[in-house]
Amino acid sequence: MELTVTPRPTPEDLAEIRAAMIAFNAGHINIDEMKDIGVFITGPDGKKLGGLTGSTIGNWLRIDMLWVSEALRGQGAGTRLIRAAEEEARQRGCLYAQVDTASFQARPFYEKMGFTVQLMLDNYPRVHQRIYLTKTL
Repeated sequence: MELTVTPRPTPEDLAEIRAAMIAFNAGHINIDEMKDIGVFITGPDGKKLGGLTGSTIGNWLRIDMLWVSEALRGQGAGTRLIRAAEEEARQRGCLYAQVDTASFQARPFYEKMGFTVQLMLDNYPRVHQRIYLTKTL
């Protein structure tokens, strides 16, 4: 047995651990319900101007990333992305949504969208907070 610490795990390293975790989880949950979700706003040149990525499993939507370009901020693009993801999640049978954000990111936005804070971690990283929010769809 060998222990290795690396600052740069390879895509193969990540895939191997993910596959092992999914195999373990399969003994406890229906992994066939795990589905990725992506919602994107694309400009005329095909370049992404905003997007949301995440997954659904069982009755939960998990938002991993939400990004809107500076050019679209304040114009409802984030709201459109969230609403589209929530609608797709409802069609998949989801009743709840979860997201986490940093204190310098989008907490007020998520609260405006109906999310409520469940947990806050201070000093993450260093002087900020990590905020975990949920919502009933």
